[in-house]
Amino acid sequence: MPRRVLSAIGLTLAILLVVATAGWFVGPKVLYATGLWSDGGSPTIDPGLYASAPIPSPTSVAPTPVAAAATTQGKLPDGATLLAKLNAVDRSTVPRPGMAVIDPFTGAVVTGQGADSLFTPASTLKLLTSAAALATFGPEHRFTTKVVTGTGSQIVLVGGGDPYLRGSATTNYPARASIGDLADATAAALKAAGRTSVSLAYDDSLFSGPGWNPAWPANYHGDATPTSALWVDEDVTGATHNLDPSGDAAKSFTAELAARGITVTAVAAGTAPAGATQLASVQSLPVDLIVQQLLLHSDNDATEVLFRHIALAAGKSGSIAAAQVAVSAKLAEIGLWRDGMKIDDGSGLSRGNLATPTVLSQAIAKGFTDVRYRSLIDGLPTAAADGTLHARYDDIPTEGAGRGAVRAKTGTLTGVHSLAGFTRTADGAVVVFAFIANDVPADGALAARDWLERTSSVVAACGC
Repeated sequence: MPRRVLSAIGLTLAILLVVATAGWFVGPKVLYATGLWSDGGSPTIDPGLYASAPIPSPTSVAPTPVAAAATTQGKLPDGATLLAKLNAVDRSTVPRPGMAVIDPFTGAVVTGQGADSLFTPASTLKLLTSAAALATFGPEHRFTTKVVTGTGSQIVLVGGGDPYLRGSATTNYPARASIGDLADATAAALKAAGRTSVSLAYDDSLFSGPGWNPAWPANYHGDATPTSALWVDEDVTGATHNLDPSGDAAKSFTAELAARGITVTAVAAGTAPAGATQLASVQSLPVDLIVQQLLLHSDNDATEVLFRHIALAAGKSGSIAAAQVAVSAKLAEIGLWRDGMKIDDGSGLSRGNLATPTVLSQAIAKGFTDVRYRSLIDGLPTAAADGTLHARYDDIPTEGAGRGAVRAKTGTLTGVHSLAGFTRTADGAVVVFAFIANDVPADGALAARDWLERTSSVVAACGC
């Protein structure tokens, strides 16, 4: 046998050995991420359910054409036919599913199952917190981080609850306020007054009560920073969420001032005096861009900041308990509340949160009918393209129709998997959906995730 053929056979055997070894020692999780493992579904499942695109593409779908005016609405699917197709998708690892599909322009129900039942929503709850924030502040509102005069030689860094305050300026879009920009303006103001040496106090009193939600287990420190009205880069270093966001922000500001010729002689926590003179300030992104960013990346920290702001805007303290009351009230006011729902936090990290698939889909629908809520759809990740969906929808035969066509917010906790978003069907109808799986067994997580991707792809492929 030719040497070239022998070499090819040897290489093939080596690859197979590596795959088999990886599957044995690290299980499907790592292989799934590499695209070398496909979990869930049935080898005999009817491929006609999915009608994948002839050439599936991860290219994202431009949001404006997809979210066009109601006059472009196509023929809505027949509810019974679509439900039959959804129920034909294997869900043997989904003991408790919930499904809702609606027309976003009229609110009419297309189909559903358990649509008004209560489920733990995981991070799809961010849609409700975002809707409440947009209703409270409007899309253009900004939050201010400032420096004011203190007593004697002191200046005070005052946190204004900017969830995306950066450590240094960047040209990346969207351009966020930075502690470096604040240091530029502060140093200029101090030097104009003939001052090059100050002491620094930092004031994070805008939010009250504990920064860590008691509904979160301690091991969630890998997923969230204690919520603060003053932090830089969400106080995340590498992949580590640190525990003293306001103190770390003061250290960063001190270093930035030093680089600009201002000596900081002492740093301590404090409170800005009433009527203090403002030396400098920077403005956050507008709320609509904050919402877009937190939805795209499922940002727990930014969402928790908005959660506290909603309480303050309602005239309450910026505590967790006050935010729970204020957000629930705001959701009720805008029609996104049902009896039995529960809000423990803003991000969906708590397993005690409860919402319905119908309410989640109605939140997204607001983005189609009211310009104030547009970021609820503009911020959604696109399947196989970006955000938290960039590495998903990888099984072409069953998920191909969703690639580049489904835009949705993800949600994942142990035993909980959810997806809420919109797509355009094969008949040209824009539909909003919410799918939730609760009580998923530990060994069924990947298959439950596949169920979400396959059901949403069924909706996209539906010419029914």
